[in-house]
Amino acid sequence: MRIIRGLLLVLVLLTMAVAGIIVLMIEAEPVVQAKAAEQVADADTVHDLLKQVTTSIEDRHQGHVITVSSQQIDSIVGFLQRAKSDFRGYVDVTPAGTQVKASMALPLGGFTGYINIDSTILPADRFVLDELKIGDLYVPGELAVSLVEWLVNRWTKSDIATQARTQIEKVSMDEQAVSVTLRPLDGFLRQLNEVKNGLTVDQDDELRDLTAYYLRYISWQDIALADTPQPAIEFIRLTMKRVQQKSTQETAVTHNRAAILALAIFIGHHRVANFVGDVQPDADKALRPASLPVLRGRNDLARHFLISAALKVLSEQGVTLAIGEFKELMDRAMGGSGYSFVDLTADMAGVEFARVGTTPESARAFQQKMSTLQDEGTIMPAIDGLVEGLSKQAFIDKYQQVDSPAYLQEVARIRERLSQIPLYQSGP
Repeated sequence: MRIIRGLLLVLVLLTMAVAGIIVLMIEAEPVVQAKAAEQVADADTVHDLLKQVTTSIEDRHQGHVITVSSQQIDSIVGFLQRAKSDFRGYVDVTPAGTQVKASMALPLGGFTGYINIDSTILPADRFVLDELKIGDLYVPGELAVSLVEWLVNRWTKSDIATQARTQIEKVSMDEQAVSVTLRPLDGFLRQLNEVKNGLTVDQDDELRDLTAYYLRYISWQDIALADTPQPAIEFIRLTMKRVQQKSTQETAVTHNRAAILALAIFIGHHRVANFVGDVQPDADKALRPASLPVLRGRNDLARHFLISAALKVLSEQGVTLAIGEFKELMDRAMGGSGYSFVDLTADMAGVEFARVGTTPESARAFQQKMSTLQDEGTIMPAIDGLVEGLSKQAFIDKYQQVDSPAYLQEVARIRERLSQIPLYQSGP
């Protein structure tokens, strides 16, 4: 009896301790009030960061220094905010340390609380985090990093987090940027690939196998061998006709998801497969059409449409639209194609296409409509009159920033065109 009472007492004390910790972590107001529209203003600078990352991966047997400017950090944080409306972030770079603040909304019944995080990355010959503050709870930085490292290692059943930490040889900073000196990435990237493949298999074998099936199916069709550009809707029609034959009312959503992913891999970009698993018959040669398919007469729109549809399948709609918008902001850089509301239209149409196709109530009817698809206006609105090719300065002169009245008016025009498409009037 005493043992039972003792165990009950321990349980009560543990429950009270956990409740106390939660109370300390949750606050009534967010500590970060940053505006995402202002933060993403310099998204075009991220091109240089991507070049550095690409170089470090390609030249993986050598050490590299990755320098991230304050502008690039702001742009990335701003993108995250536009992707997740309940998130706010702020980063302040100084020679003494880089302060990182974040606020995340937490719905609690009729009350909205906030998880507020505040810490500083210190300059050092390794990754060092100063004391971590979560609400009114204080955690030593070394303990916080070790805990995250342990959790990631446990989740991935590897030591990938430990390797990631040891890849960092030095962290330094000034008023303008953070520089991270990395050891050669070869071993880490090989380990990361093994972890990725293992996680992918565990996540959804059925989706991977169906995607591989539909990818092979569309690659076997005569249209895939045509030596002139073919309409993207023909690839969609042929694939969805097969999907309709292979699926039932109960399995329609799963088959539609796989078909969208297969089309995005085949027409959009073969690297979409990285999010699905091993779907290529030949690991050294990705399947692709002989000629680039087109939507509204353009291959770039076909790719935008299908990649955005795939991202919708793999993520939330807000994230998908934020990715498309951020890419357009990046394209304002010198040498880029410029900001394009035409591309953004294809992105938004792709999201709607995937939404209807993966909604249980409309999935089967979606198959029927797509298996007889003849007119690209069924899935993609007209693009006449939409602005594109804007440089950064031209964008600022005309729209100031995203979320300005002029910018939102252009987005509203796109939404209005999408709302006129009968297919996209179905579903929730």
